[in-house]
Order: sequence, then C-alpha cells, then structure tokens
Amino acid sequence: MRFTLPVTVRRGVGVLITGLIAGVGVVVFRWTLRALVELLGYAIGVKRLVAVTEISHLTGGRLWLLPVFVLIGFLLAKVVSVKSGVARRGERGADRVIEVVNGLTVELPMPEALGTGVAGVIALGAGVSGGPEGPIAMLVGGPLINWLPRLGLEKRDVRVFVACGVGAALACLFQAPLAGVLLAGELFVVGGFLGVVILPGLLITAIAWGVDTAVFGGSPLIGHLAFGPIHPQAYATAVVAGVIAGAIGLLYRWWIVVAGKELTRCSRSAWWRWAVIALVVTVITSGIAFVAPEVLSTGTGWIRLVTLGAVLRSWPLWLLLLVPVARLVLTGLSLSAEAPIGVLGPALIIGTFSGAALWRLAALAHVPMSFGSLAVVALLMFAAVFGSIGRVPLSMIVIALEATGSMMIAPLLVVAVGVATIIVHRHGMTIFGAQATPGQSPLTPLG
Repeated sequence: MRFTLPVTVRRGVGVLITGLIAGVGVVVFRWTLRALVELLGYAIGVKRLVAVTEISHLTGGRLWLLPVFVLIGFLLAKVVSVKSGVARRGERGADRVIEVVNGLTVELPMPEALGTGVAGVIALGAGVSGGPEGPIAMLVGGPLINWLPRLGLEKRDVRVFVACGVGAALACLFQAPLAGVLLAGELFVVGGFLGVVILPGLLITAIAWGVDTAVFGGSPLIGHLAFGPIHPQAYATAVVAGVIAGAIGLLYRWWIVVAGKELTRCSRSAWWRWAVIALVVTVITSGIAFVAPEVLSTGTGWIRLVTLGAVLRSWPLWLLLLVPVARLVLTGLSLSAEAPIGVLGPALIIGTFSGAALWRLAALAHVPMSFGSLAVVALLMFAAVFGSIGRVPLSMIVIALEATGSMMIAPLLVVAVGVATIIVHRHGMTIFGAQATPGQSPLTPLG
C-alpha cells in the first residue's frame, strides 16, 4: 500500500521548495549578471559602468570593444535560444510563464526555461539593453512548473505556487519584499487581484527574501529619502505625471507588442535577416552608449543616482530626453533580435528619466513645483509607467515606497499611478498578452 502525505503537508513542502527555488534563482541570476557586467567593464577599460561621477559619457581605453561584446551577446543568446527551443515559441520570459499559469499552454520544458534564463543573462551581461524579469521568471517558473507536480499537488495548487514564486523572485530582484504578494496577485490577471495567493505568497516571499538577503544583504533599491511636507498643489503635478506616464506606457506597449513582434517575425524568417537586425541594434546600442551608458544592460543602478540627484545637475537636458527614448527603442529592437530580455526594467528607467526631464523642463520654464523635489517627480513616473501598462498598479506603488523607505509620497503615488492606469484601461491595453481577466483565470476562487 502506497503511503500518501496529507494535502496540508504537501502544500507546506511546496511552499518551502517554491521559496527556496525563488531565492536561489535570484541569487544565481544576480551573481552571474554582476560578474558578466564587471567583465564587460574590465574588457572595455571602464572601472564601473554605473558610478557617481559628473561625467555622463563612457571613458575607457578599449571602448571599441563594446560593440564586439554586444554583438557576441546577441549571437550567444541566439544560439542558446535555438538549441533550447526558445526560438520556436511566440512568447518568451514572463509572458511565457503567465501563459502556463493561466492554462493557455500546458507545459514549459526545462530546456526552454533554462535556455531563456541563460540566454537572457548572457545578453544583459554583454550590454544588451533590457530588463531582468524575463529571464528570472523563466529560471524560477520553469523548475517550479516541472517539479511541483511530483509532490502530488493539484494543478491549481501548482499554478498558485508558480505565481507566488515568480512574484517573490521579482520582489527580491527589486528589493521590495512587501510587493511579492502583490505581484503574484496582479501580474497574471488584467484589471483584478488573485486573493488566493495571499497566504502562500507571504510565506514564499519570506523564504526567498531570507535566502537573497543572506547572500547580498537587504537595502532599498534607491535609498532612504526624507521628503518635506506635501502641499495640496502637488496633487496637480501628480495628475500631470500620471497623464504623461499613461501616454508613455501606451507608446511603450505599441512599440514592444506591435512593431517589435513584426520585426521579430522578420528576423526569424532567415538567418541573414536576424544577422542584419542584430548588427543594426548593436551599432545603435553602442553608439548611444558612448554618450549615454544608461542604455546598457538593465541600467537599474542609474535610478538611484537620478532620484538622489547625485549627478543630475551636471547632465544636459538632451541627455535626460535621450535616455528614455533610447531605452524604449532599444528594448523593442533587442527583443526583435531575439534576446530573451524583460520589459519591466526598461519601463522603470524610462519612467525615472522621463520624470527627471519633466522636472528639468518645468524648472527651465519657471513653472512652480509646489514640492520642489526632483525625487518626487521621478518616483511618480517610475511607478506610473509600468504600473499602468503592466496592469500592476498596487505592486508598483509599494515598490516605489519600499525603494525610498518613506510613506510621505504614498498619496501622490496613488494619484499618479491611478490616473495612468485609467488612461491605459480605457484603451484596454496591457503589455503582457497572456494576462487573463479575473473571471477567466484558473486561479479565481471556485464558487
């Protein structure tokens, strides 16, 4: 007679395994990416690609090697994608995991999941412009989808744990543990929240956060900021930031989903077409990086510098305008060259620099800014761009609050993200095509 563990015990083991896989996945990803970026900096003769300095352009003895590394990154990512089967899939990264959780596809083979993670970290480590959440979602989601059923868990339980594991991993990645449950509840549906993830999500995020902080330590993404009193007039600025963020989100989605996928189909039709696109993207990326290194790799380190105002005053206005435009364009082009990168990270950069540019333009036009803080405007846009088009408004509000360690601007964040989300919602758009409505999700409570 075969002995079967009680369902509660199996779920408890599932929570433990999910938390460990999420935490270890983030640790391995961050360590590998950090090593590759340091190797890139050493190879091109740059001590640090992100440093507190008044020089906003790259300086190094071997900068001519930068396009070589970027092109090698594209090539290796392409080879790994082809060998692992990633290149045959329509969706990659977070959208691929969302497909499985929502029952749009039944499996996610381990070679595909690991191939996406490896190809993504290679591309980002070589300087390709993109976000980290695509590869990390596959590195965490793939093993969970394949291993958790061996515990004898029901399909619905497996999907819940996968959602919680991915949410916990992303929360660790952006140093915002409280956002783990919110990401698990919002990322897989559009216009709703999955309450079933709350209890397992709390436990899984706690385990993953413990593993991550044991290795890297825990510190806010930006740093502790002290904001002054928020005047009533500041809400008008929050509304303006929300409107602009909503428009940027819609443009970002159009470029990634519509134009980007057309270019991807073109690059997949023949090797020589892929080579041409990869070469063009390499030239554009390297050319812009010489004057704006903020477009390289994930670029999240620059968010801290912009919001803290460490180097902003020495940056010309054209640079603050160039970075978000370049990030938007390069993310879509990098995806079309089949680099399995994420779209969340670039959206944070786009929002932050757009907020800094808005603040600078207002200052030049002598428009009164009632709260007078660059950090506030940048943070509003930081949260509102992806919070709206990714349909994760609560998650981005919490990530922004945890990034600064301050609750003072919470009301302004709610206004800015809310306005941007309303604009995107009226157009019925989301950047994740696999997201389901709450009623269609298999994770919606039964009855």
